[in-house]
Amino acid sequence: MEQTRIGIVDMGSNAIRFMIAEASGTEHRIVESHRLAVRLGLPVFQSGKIPDATIADIVDAFRRFRTSCDHQGAQLRRAIATSAMRDARNRDLLVDRVRQASGFEIDVISGTQEAYLLKLGVETKLDLSQGRSVLVDVGGGSAEVVVVDDGAIASANSYRLGALRMLEQFKDADDEDFVDLMKKHLRGLDHRIAESLDGDKIDRYVTVGGNIESLADLVTEQIGHRQKNNIDACPISELNDVVLELAEMSVDERIERHRLRTDRADAIVPAGIVYTHLGKLARSKHALVPRVGVKEGLLVEVIQGRKKHFAAEDHVDVALGSCRALGKRFHYEAEHAESVLRLARQLFDQTTELHGLGDRARVLLEAAALLHDIGAAINIDGHHKHSQYLIESTEIVGLGSYERHLVAMVARYHRKAAPSRDHDDFMALRRRDRSMVERLAALLRLAEALDRQHAGVIRSIEVSIDNQQLSLLPTLTPDHSTRLTLEAKAVAHKGALFTQLFGLTPVLLAP
Repeated sequence: MEQTRIGIVDMGSNAIRFMIAEASGTEHRIVESHRLAVRLGLPVFQSGKIPDATIADIVDAFRRFRTSCDHQGAQLRRAIATSAMRDARNRDLLVDRVRQASGFEIDVISGTQEAYLLKLGVETKLDLSQGRSVLVDVGGGSAEVVVVDDGAIASANSYRLGALRMLEQFKDADDEDFVDLMKKHLRGLDHRIAESLDGDKIDRYVTVGGNIESLADLVTEQIGHRQKNNIDACPISELNDVVLELAEMSVDERIERHRLRTDRADAIVPAGIVYTHLGKLARSKHALVPRVGVKEGLLVEVIQGRKKHFAAEDHVDVALGSCRALGKRFHYEAEHAESVLRLARQLFDQTTELHGLGDRARVLLEAAALLHDIGAAINIDGHHKHSQYLIESTEIVGLGSYERHLVAMVARYHRKAAPSRDHDDFMALRRRDRSMVERLAALLRLAEALDRQHAGVIRSIEVSIDNQQLSLLPTLTPDHSTRLTLEAKAVAHKGALFTQLFGLTPVLLAP
């Protein structure tokens, strides 16, 4: 099987990690692996900008990465950046200089994209296909908390609880007060975090990151090696004891007594407090430490032959899984949502020559189909507008913020008024996206009309075009026999937008 060498860069808030791997099929081996202590996060969290000296250090690091890739024959190269770069006002300047100096294109990924890669990385060491797992990665700028149900991401949240960010936030606190202030700060987020965990039993509490790996080493020194399925398993109580012990030492004492790196010795305490607090919130007795992370997930992404940049069509299963989790959170009518999803897909696929939209648009329609009614959790009256608000204000794994906005707009137009120049949100979209939202809304209206009874009566639909008519021939589910009077009336009413856009009148035929 052909072997390919791949260069991977993970630019975090506390360090830059670089590795070269040789892949053959789905297998790989690490050829080189380096960690450079370039602390990007602290100046960004202080001033909002990356200092010139730090930019120079990062550019120099990427030049060396390029040399290593050339020497090792790594033709595929990917670089990502996370929390600190998301916050940096001058990040475009750094991205441009790195590109010019090394040829690397840095993708600044969202917290939800980071969560997706985290899951991929953890799955190289742990089977997450059964039960409920919570994955936690405390970096320099943020803490990613991912809930995985039977192998599918149920929720992913990014909290501004990174170790460097906490050091900066509580920099004026005495050593004795720091722990108390952090714990008080975390307790203020307990309700929000517990809500994302959904109160169900947690089968695995999985912790990722350099700080937890160092803490696991210290726990091993004290109580010996403990493993579950060849993965380090650290008792939460022991982790907590080690963190409190470190908190009583100065940074210099931590370096001297435990041989910690300088850039690890200060960050390990706030990170440890977050890991132990979340472990207790998840009611877990052990923290599993697989010693993999985002860069391993990125490697898997590249090996799987994904596209260079993240996009909704790359993560359709993940995105729809996250939509279902969001729907469940707001007690959506799951059977109706799945019926509308199924019918919307069929309409989209059979009218491609009319609407001319691609895979990206199909994913956005699917997400809107699942979530179009979640606004009913707020109020049934005007629920289409409430759906728009809820979708826009909630992270959906696999969708960026702008894609989520488009989904919200499509869901908003599944009923009542059609897209209009009088609607500020609609007119603020790019012209091509306004056209896409109109076309997807027209399809969603028809799909929703075809399940007017909310009973899943129509299993499938066959589309044909005759003169100025869009004929819809239904196939009913085996246990239903009906004249579809309500659905026919709904198609006639809600098909007006489709007629306006495509000049065809939708008509539901008798089965």
